[in-house]
Amino acid sequence: MTLSKYFPLLLLFLWVGNLHAEPLIRVVALVNNDVVTSYQLEQKLAEMNSPAQKGAATQGETSDRELLNLLIEDVLVQQRIAELGLSVSDQELTSAIEDVQRQNKLTLEQLQTALHAQGVSMADYRQNLRKEILRYKLINQEVRSKVEVTRAQIRDYFEAHRNEFTRPPALNLARLSFPLSATAKDEQRQELLQQAQVARQQLLAGKSVQEILNAAGGAIEGGNMGMMVEAELHPEFQKGIAGLTSGEVTEPILALGAVHVFKIVERTPAKAELTEDVSAAIEKILSEQNSEKRFTEWKKELRQGAVIDIRLPAEAS
Repeated sequence: MTLSKYFPLLLLFLWVGNLHAEPLIRVVALVNNDVVTSYQLEQKLAEMNSPAQKGAATQGETSDRELLNLLIEDVLVQQRIAELGLSVSDQELTSAIEDVQRQNKLTLEQLQTALHAQGVSMADYRQNLRKEILRYKLINQEVRSKVEVTRAQIRDYFEAHRNEFTRPPALNLARLSFPLSATAKDEQRQELLQQAQVARQQLLAGKSVQEILNAAGGAIEGGNMGMMVEAELHPEFQKGIAGLTSGEVTEPILALGAVHVFKIVERTPAKAELTEDVSAAIEKILSEQNSEKRFTEWKKELRQGAVIDIRLPAEAS
């Protein structure tokens, strides 16, 4: 089971609260048959202020009511996990830790050292990671598995974002290159330009690039260059092929230590096409969007189906 893409680098430093027993102060909420205490609320606040959480973007202070809502959500999630009988085997947990090691390029000893520096034992880390995997399994079963993306939705998204999937203009070039020595004099340059002009006339007369290369016996370099994006070509080449259509040939171009002649084999205009790759990319985008929407609805349904009694003091709510 590969889980690295579901656990970012931040997972390495998962915060684990102090597990030492302390006196429970008061009950702040009842969630079905489970109790939420003020001590848990304090622990949640400590977690929000941990180095790992501080690294995330935050907006202002979090109220006790907002923290309690997060705790209630955690309790509801754990209750649903138990109801569905979800579990994480030791092998799954070990595989997840190995994924984290690979992602961070750490040995097990280095991982333990990094955790120790955060005041976290490996046992606590495994316990927290197990909870994260269980949460992922729950969301996958309750949310992602029920998200459907139709062909019509893909088509509609494509039409609305056509510019994002437009391939740039491209062209297929065949090349003849006459190498020019770095110490070549003007006479040698002119001689090569004349040879290139002769080759150009041969191309215009119907000879192929390969025929000219064969006849040159290795004195000329070149061949078919395949499809290329015009904007990525050398500026001198772009200037030389500008405005030419399929079958046309450039004038000799002096650049990059040689004299070049290009034949335009084919031009492909900018085009937006709903290919299989584009469809797959759009399906992934829509799946994520629909999953977020479904996840919000699912949390609301989970809460609506629960018996929740909030007992925060008036001043804290």
